[in-house]
Amino acid sequence: MLHKSQDLLTSLDDWQRHAGPKSPVQWQDGRSAKETARHWLAALPALPADVVATLASHPNFSTVTDWSAEPEVQLRFDRRRGEPRNTDLLVLARDVHGPFLVAVEAKADETFGQMVAEAAADALERLTVNPRSGGVARLVDLVASLLPQATPGAAAVTELRYQLLTAAAGVLAHAKAHHIARSVLLVQEFVTPRTTDSRHAANADDLDRFLHRLSGGHFSKAAHGELLGPIAVPGTPLFPDAPALYVGKTRVHLRPA
Repeated sequence: MLHKSQDLLTSLDDWQRHAGPKSPVQWQDGRSAKETARHWLAALPALPADVVATLASHPNFSTVTDWSAEPEVQLRFDRRRGEPRNTDLLVLARDVHGPFLVAVEAKADETFGQMVAEAAADALERLTVNPRSGGVARLVDLVASLLPQATPGAAAVTELRYQLLTAAAGVLAHAKAHHIARSVLLVQEFVTPRTTDSRHAANADDLDRFLHRLSGGHFSKAAHGELLGPIAVPGTPLFPDAPALYVGKTRVHLRPA
């Protein structure tokens, strides 16, 4: 079932009306917002095949018996002021092992946002204007809660994409708040006539760099159709005794042959 609050989503018009991007310019063929909606709606009443296959690649997941998904869900991972983290699609599913959460980050070839170095610089600038700004403290909490000490060859914190930290924190915090033991951060990539291979490759590098640092070097590459984990994050101070985290990536080919 696809829904936004109490409204069922059964068509592209439904999705755009209730959960579309703020700017109509973002609702275009070949870009992530519209292609995500089209892809998930086309699979109803099942989950998309690429998602099913990726989940099935890991022994800690089995056939999904029930699921619902909501686009554009705010996932608050701390109590600081400011707009909560938005996930493109939040899936609550169940298999023989119990319930689990999937936070879908949909990408055509859009980046994962700012580098942590850029986010930190912006947060420091805000602090000079408003001494009560919580951006610096939020970043410190994210790093402490998600990232273990760097292993040889690991990227520096400043070289990671800030959006990947908030995405992981959002699904972990939501899972913990709802007593769900498994949480999945799933990047769903759309290869379309409007995307470029070089940008897909750059996103893959960014995800791999984050995965390597997040897992303490245990995992180094997220292959398409593969789910990796469980990853035990430090958890404190944002989500002590955090649920198990899994990271995966799928690819949907939409370019003509």
